[in-house]
Amino acid sequence: ASLVIGVYALGSFLLGIIVGALSLRTPLQRQLAIAVAVIALTTLPLLFADTVPTLALAVFVSGVAISPTFITAFGLIERHVPPAMLTEGVTWVTTGIGIGIALGSFAAGWMVDTFGPQNGFWVSVAAG
Repeated sequence: ASLVIGVYALGSFLLGIIVGALSLRTPLQRQLAIAVAVIALTTLPLLFADTVPTLALAVFVSGVAISPTFITAFGLIERHVPPAMLTEGVTWVTTGIGIGIALGSFAAGWMVDTFGPQNGFWVSVAAG
């Protein structure tokens, strides 16, 4: 499991470095919409992973959209939240991410316990 989670982080890291180095001219709102759409699409390969290597590949693909989404979302916060409230704005988003992760873990665990291991990935697809 740690190898697969590491591959997820690697995908996020690599695209985060690339996106961070680019000077994109697309408005942040559009970048966020694209990044969220990519997150949704990249959950689909998880449904077809039937071995650890294919799971690692699917998780790598799924991870590539994470950093660009966070970079864009926090950029939007920085631009739209008054400077005196920036810490609070970032805190609300970070808290929401944590709650989403906790609820997703709960839901995926319930799906696995109720319907079997492969069905836990449907939670990611539904969330996407």
